[in-house]
Amino acid sequence: MRGPWRAALALALHTGFFVAPIALVLGLLAIAAVTFQYDRGGGLKAAAAAVVVGAVLAVGLRAILRSRARPRGVRLDRAEQPQLWRTVESIAASAGAPAPDEIRITSEPAMAIREDTALLGLRTRTRHLEIGLPLLAALNVSEFRAVLAHHLGRLAGSALTTTAHRAAASVERTVAGLTGGPTKWLFAGYARLFTALAAATGRDLVLAADALAVREAGRRVAVTALRKSVAVELGWRDYADEYLSMATAVGHAPEVLLGFRSFMEHPARRSTLAERTKQAIAEEDDTDRTRPPVRQRIEAMKRIKTPSQEVDDRPAFAMLRNPRKSVPELEDRLMVDGLGPRLPWPELARLAGAAHVAEQAALLSSAAEQSGLPVTPTIGGILPAIHRGQGRDLVNPVLNPGLRPELIDQAAVDTLTDLLGCAVVDALVCARRAHHELDWGGPSVVRLANGRPLDPDRLVRPAVVDPRLIPGLHRTLVQLGVPLTHTRRPAPEPEPVLAGIVSPVQCPGGSYDLLVTDRGLLLLPTRASTAKRLLAGTLARFRQAEQEQLEELAATPIGELREQAGAQWVDSRDVAGARLDQDRAGWSLSLELYLDEFALSTLDEAGVTNGEDTCELVLRSSADSVEHGDPYGGLGELMGARMDLDDPAVV
Repeated sequence: MRGPWRAALALALHTGFFVAPIALVLGLLAIAAVTFQYDRGGGLKAAAAAVVVGAVLAVGLRAILRSRARPRGVRLDRAEQPQLWRTVESIAASAGAPAPDEIRITSEPAMAIREDTALLGLRTRTRHLEIGLPLLAALNVSEFRAVLAHHLGRLAGSALTTTAHRAAASVERTVAGLTGGPTKWLFAGYARLFTALAAATGRDLVLAADALAVREAGRRVAVTALRKSVAVELGWRDYADEYLSMATAVGHAPEVLLGFRSFMEHPARRSTLAERTKQAIAEEDDTDRTRPPVRQRIEAMKRIKTPSQEVDDRPAFAMLRNPRKSVPELEDRLMVDGLGPRLPWPELARLAGAAHVAEQAALLSSAAEQSGLPVTPTIGGILPAIHRGQGRDLVNPVLNPGLRPELIDQAAVDTLTDLLGCAVVDALVCARRAHHELDWGGPSVVRLANGRPLDPDRLVRPAVVDPRLIPGLHRTLVQLGVPLTHTRRPAPEPEPVLAGIVSPVQCPGGSYDLLVTDRGLLLLPTRASTAKRLLAGTLARFRQAEQEQLEELAATPIGELREQAGAQWVDSRDVAGARLDQDRAGWSLSLELYLDEFALSTLDEAGVTNGEDTCELVLRSSADSVEHGDPYGGLGELMGARMDLDDPAVV
């Protein structure tokens, strides 16, 4: 059963979701009225039961129906960008689809139609077209029109199909927004049934929208735009990690759109992304019932016969009015607060490279200080220590304590190579004998004053691997003009980075919020009672308050939270081993800890069980535990090889 019949059945079920509670309450009231004629006491009890049932159902429905799709990004007024608005409305009219109420620019590498609905998708309040800024950089005008036609085309199906698809999206969003509690447990079951019925409507709409994209832009352009959309998502992640991170490192805003276009057009990036895109399309999971995989969509588009069309190969951002002015304004409105004036990419790369090597040089000084070795934390003092075979001991304080034993030696070589290489470059930069040069094809190049490139890894690694080569490295550094007395002040203890929160967990002595960081685990006495957490599953006000509390915790620096009354800290360096067990009731985490006079953890002794060599701390989840962020992924990374899993799927 496919097509409109399946959509009709899904909508009938969806309508019944609202009719059934009303019918139940009216039926109970009718029974109470009939009973009252013969037995007033029994009738009053039946009426009271009907009122209670009605109140419970009303509370649950209110929590469900309060879910809203909030718009994202920056709103574009019609007067601000008339050409883009005309293009959108023209394509919508051609496709027979309703035009969006708003156009918004986001930082996501994709385009989407976000509908704010009532009655779980049965009625549309507002329709937002969200256009990702990366698409404006990477696509040409014709490709952009193809992507736009596809997304608007999803609104152009039959009323039954589009309504069923919109309701399915609203149901999934509502389930994701509910916290633990009876309302979520019951509604999640209904959501699985409804989604199973309505899933096929999504596949039909996607294929029909692809046909509209082919009709609008031509088969070749539409297929290219679909492939490019996959490449843009892959490329944007790399661009953000490798280049946008420079902006936060030096505190200056970059030229986001122009930089991403340069990134995507670099020959090395284009060939690499082409291979990765081809692989991603070939390996895409085809078990998603709501949409066909990209390879099936491409095959279907290739079978559509359309006349060839002229290609507009101007960059998509040419559709904006005065892009030289409007694009930087949009970027500023999307950018995080606190960044300084905009800098060109070459200058940004130079400053970011210098900041990075200075940070790593400071980390080398910190490792030398904590190692306990009689080492002067200068380049000239580090080299003799490596020559004596003390390289591993030198960097041991900064190695991940969760590494498997067989990986430690290689990790020590890699870490020492990186830190020493950065210290050498930092010395050259400070002496104005080198600088970092922007390269869109890979990491920034270290350029010497004579114009020659310098590869610090290639320079340092042989001597780190074989300490007998240290004298030769020493001579080379002198020839390069590296100040061997160069050093940085030891880096302060880094602020722990939060991975996620589990709230609450049970620990001897009470209930706690568990904050998982990259440096250890923080336990804070929970402020929410069990009653409030159960109400959070039915009352939106309590649910919102709980979410706001977790968001407030996540936004507060870990160092500040550690100062709160009752806070307990488990430092990763004190963990000897860990075991995570899962059963029907939840999970339990057992930690073996070294709590001697050198321990960095601060724990309540009453909650720790003392053993011969180690102590044990046991944490258990609760039936009403909720998560924020990715606490289990963070726990797996924190513990590494020290973690013994009862069920590997947990982390």
